[in-house]
Amino acid sequence: MKINTFTVIMLALAILVGSCDAPSDNALYREWRLQKYNCIATSSYGLTQVNEESEYILQLDNAGVFSCTTDCNTVSGSFEKSKTALKFSDISFTELACDNMIVERSVASILPSIKSYEITDDSILVLKDDKGHILMELTK
Repeated sequence: MKINTFTVIMLALAILVGSCDAPSDNALYREWRLQKYNCIATSSYGLTQVNEESEYILQLDNAGVFSCTTDCNTVSGSFEKSKTALKFSDISFTELACDNMIVERSVASILPSIKSYEITDDSILVLKDDKGHILMELTK
C-alpha cells in the first residue's frame, strides 16, 4: 500500500493542531502547593501569601477527585475539567479546631467559585473565577 506525501503531511498537521488546544492533562494531575490565595478576611481580589512554614497541598487525580491538606484540616471532593474550564463540586472538609483557620476557610470558600485554570511556566497553577480574577496560585 502506497501512502502519498500529502496524506502524511495532513495527518501530522492534524496531530499538531489537536495537541495545542489545552494544557496537558498530565500537567494538571499532581500535587500542587498553595502559594497565594484570595483571603476571605479581605474584600479585594488581592492575593495573600501563605506562610512558608505551612504545607497546604492540593492533589488532583485523573479520576476527578481532589483533596487539599492543610496544617490542620482536609478539604476534598470532585472536580470536572474541559480544556481550561475547571469546576469543583461535592466539597467537604474536616472541622478540627485549629489556632488559625483563615486559610482553611478561604480555600473552602474559594473552591466553588473556581471556573477556569491556567498552567504557566509548566510549574504554576493559576485558578480563576468566572470573571478571570485569580483566586489561588499553586506551584508543583
